[in-house]
Amino acid sequence: MRNATPLASARMRAIATRTMWAAAAGLAALATFPASARADEPVGAQEPRMMSETAEITSVVDAFDKDDPFDLNLTLGFEQSWKHANIRRESTLSQPGLTQGGFTATNENVASYSQSISTLMVGADIGLWRDLAIIARLPIILADQQSLADLNGSSANPQRLQDSNGQQIFKVPFTSPTRSGVDWFSVGLDWAIFNQQRDLTKPTWLVGLEGRFGVGTPMHACDATGGGTPVCPPNGSSSTANRDPGISRAMDGIAARTIFSRRFGYVEPYSGINILAEFPQSSSDYGATAGLAGNLENHPPLVGTFSLGMEVIPYERREQFQRFIMDFRASGTYHSEGREYTELFDALGSTQSKILKSPNPGGFCQNGAPGCSATGGMKGQSVADPSAQQVFFTGITDQLQYVSVGGHFSATWQAGEYIKFVAGVGLTYNQNHVITADQACNPNIQNQPGAAGPCTRATGFNNFAQTGIPNPNYRPTIDVPGNRFLADDGTIVNLWINGVVMF
Repeated sequence: MRNATPLASARMRAIATRTMWAAAAGLAALATFPASARADEPVGAQEPRMMSETAEITSVVDAFDKDDPFDLNLTLGFEQSWKHANIRRESTLSQPGLTQGGFTATNENVASYSQSISTLMVGADIGLWRDLAIIARLPIILADQQSLADLNGSSANPQRLQDSNGQQIFKVPFTSPTRSGVDWFSVGLDWAIFNQQRDLTKPTWLVGLEGRFGVGTPMHACDATGGGTPVCPPNGSSSTANRDPGISRAMDGIAARTIFSRRFGYVEPYSGINILAEFPQSSSDYGATAGLAGNLENHPPLVGTFSLGMEVIPYERREQFQRFIMDFRASGTYHSEGREYTELFDALGSTQSKILKSPNPGGFCQNGAPGCSATGGMKGQSVADPSAQQVFFTGITDQLQYVSVGGHFSATWQAGEYIKFVAGVGLTYNQNHVITADQACNPNIQNQPGAAGPCTRATGFNNFAQTGIPNPNYRPTIDVPGNRFLADDGTIVNLWINGVVMF
């Protein structure tokens, strides 16, 4: 092969140089060209992040986050709830098939209880900082209707509803007044301590703390069976003046929750715990006996719920700010012992039974001792203190602990960048539990013989030891085993639909 001529070599060097410069220019242009967005990258602050957006149950509105300086969610919804339970009473009647060998049967049918509640739900979530929001809720009760109906012929057996003197406590059928208004409102904080959307190595962990404040007129027991103006006796006394039926349980409360969730592709399992502790307001019938030392229970039950569920996200369309979510949840709730507005609150509290309408003494003192104004009786005996507060029966009773279990399904459709809709259904089953179960004595005080009243036991001939002090809320005609009422086969069905506007 002959060597290339000098002219040919020069031409080849020029072509190579131009090719190198063109390649370099192309690489530079490619490096500076805007990269196309990945399929799972968001293009807007509130757009669903495909395979990344946190669950609805652990979602917290934001503020001062990148190009999204402020978030505000406004919620308006409607919830319908139906509750049903069979009311039964322990039996001490000497009838064939009811009791034998000293056994107290719990098989007497009393009534079929029904309740229907329609509620308008109003709420707001306001972003304060990244994963930190203030929340506010205001449920407005449009109608709360309760009634007692015949249960397998119970209305034909009035002896099942007699007090110790044979007088009728209440009658079946029974109708409560229709109540409406605002029970409480709440304000609280939600904080996502961890957020999987920000750090893929961690699950989403939300904690929330909420204060509830009773604002409506406190509930009072009423009888609206005959139609017209409900009969609402004041404090169960013999007065004929009526009180307002009221709507509020008159409680201030603290609700706390913690929830964990972790997204895996199109599913996000979660679990959480909710706790609600309530404290009666002094304006309620609870408050009438709040300062009496003999009280065993003067607070409503403490309620704790454990939830386990999973959200399924079968559809997300990033470009249209759309996604569809299905939420499947199971929960178990423990209700501690406490005084409560039970299924028989209106029927018992509006009773005409003289035994229940008669007041209990608020305290006892030693006859003849300084400060004890009792007259008559033996000196040194523990007698009812006439200067102590009289305690009337109001229908609020001591309810024993029980467990409820339930299931929940909801569907969320985010139709666009600024709006979404939620619809759901829930079913809850309540364990059989006693709803009138107070005790005669408070055993926590055993060093005040003068205040012992009947709370003593014999220790020898004419010798007695104090076992406590009398409980002013105790009513033997409904609280003694054999006279107690129970709620059985309790079920609650909830339906709801919400609309959320997101700014």
